[in-house]
Amino acid sequence: MKIDFYQEVEVRENAKNSKYAKCKGVVLGISEEDDVVYGYSVVIHGKDNVVYFEKDDISPTGVAFRREDFY
Repeated sequence: MKIDFYQEVEVRENAKNSKYAKCKGVVLGISEEDDVVYGYSVVIHGKDNVVYFEKDDISPTGVAFRREDFY
């Protein structure tokens, strides 16, 4: 399942980048080629940086933000 831009996600406990396990953030970038999604760039709530996660390392929370919330 492809996660859309500006969707809130939660980092899974078993994520490769375990530093952010169970943290929530919002998708600001999608790594995709030929309709194959490789991963997502996520801004973690409360942080100023964007972190890359492979597609299986995050799951959507069902909360959607608007582009205007970030730009």
